[in-house]
Amino acid sequence: MQNEALEIAYKYPFSEEAKEIVKELPSANRIEEKYLELGKIRLEEALSKGVIEFSEASSEELKINYIVSYVYARMLASALGQAATSKFSLAEARRVANALSSESIENIRHIGMELGMKIEQNGDLFAIPFGPYLENAPKNDEYLLIHQRLRNGIVYIERYKLIGVLENASRKAIMQGLPIPRKDLPKEVIEFSKGIKAPAGEIRVRPDTKGRYAWIEKLLTHPLPDFRHRVVNLILAPYFANVKGMSEDEAVKVISQYIDRCKEINPNTRVSEPYIAYQVRYAKAKGLKPLSIEKAKEMLAGIINFDELG
Repeated sequence: MQNEALEIAYKYPFSEEAKEIVKELPSANRIEEKYLELGKIRLEEALSKGVIEFSEASSEELKINYIVSYVYARMLASALGQAATSKFSLAEARRVANALSSESIENIRHIGMELGMKIEQNGDLFAIPFGPYLENAPKNDEYLLIHQRLRNGIVYIERYKLIGVLENASRKAIMQGLPIPRKDLPKEVIEFSKGIKAPAGEIRVRPDTKGRYAWIEKLLTHPLPDFRHRVVNLILAPYFANVKGMSEDEAVKVISQYIDRCKEINPNTRVSEPYIAYQVRYAKAKGLKPLSIEKAKEMLAGIINFDELG
């Protein structure tokens, strides 16, 4: 096992180096109690503190534990639901930022490439192409383009700002494939997850996997980049209010959790919690039912990829 790859992998467990190391482990195709416990510790730290502390690992065994516990924490978070995976990804991204704060320039460039952005050092500043910067810059005034140096499609920023951009990009990488569909989780993981307290506000919904609205349950595992307001008022609000029979508060929480996942793809949306509450209240008052899949295909083709929903 190459030392350079292992060094990258334990610091940045979403990296290609980490994936390759996990594949090569003797335990890759079985669930181990040791890693369930380590994954639980990692996930509980993420849920309780909002950040997973980064510390330098001195031994190969400890580095392997960091890498594999990340894989198990992903599975356990998925078993708990969307709120858990969202908090987990945020805490892991903060760990990445802590690791990057003392990272070499060479490794920063390497991680940048894995996250889809070419980074070059320019004196005391770092150069990033305009597109990746705009896509990953934190949403606060300090990162507005009017406050940055721009030249020929390149943004020049200080190291601490670069770390903020990479933190956002790494969270998106960590969220790829999350939550893992319950049917794809090992039964040992699902059983073990019952000993972990789910985040406050998480509502567990029993899936309707065989009825006429089974496609909506599949839709909930496929975040959408746009037109989410139509999906809320035509599908989700009527579904949770009148098919699942949830209270207004419960329906709003579940739909909000889905919209939060959509924001991982595209944060620009007009769908706010008051909007969701209004649509749930309206659907309940009128007794509305969600669109059938046939009608949805007519009205929402191009918004929803129905091929993914079977």
